[in-house]
Amino acid sequence: MVTYAEDLPLVRRYRRTVFGERHTARAAVTVPTLYAVLSAVAAGAGYSVLPRSLCREHLDSGRLAPLHEPEAAPPNTLVLVRRPGAETDPGVVRVRETHRRAARGR
Repeated sequence: MVTYAEDLPLVRRYRRTVFGERHTARAAVTVPTLYAVLSAVAAGAGYSVLPRSLCREHLDSGRLAPLHEPEAAPPNTLVLVRRPGAETDPGVVRVRETHRRAARGR
């Protein structure tokens, strides 16, 4: 198994959501980013759990193949982020307020 973090967050979520089990195995290879996971798996280093959005091109071209296709895939958790210290930047303030208004339905 190839992962980007020793605590296997995507693998644990997949295993819990899809199989209803706790994941206990360890990674064989840990690399610094999801992009590096994608590259390592595509190069033959093993298998992993990746967001479909990240590996869609590889799946579509046949460079990767699904190992398992669950009926209901785990949802991706998205986080809207900014660079530390940019909270007063006018563009950042505008984006934050736009999202707050949208979340309140206005």
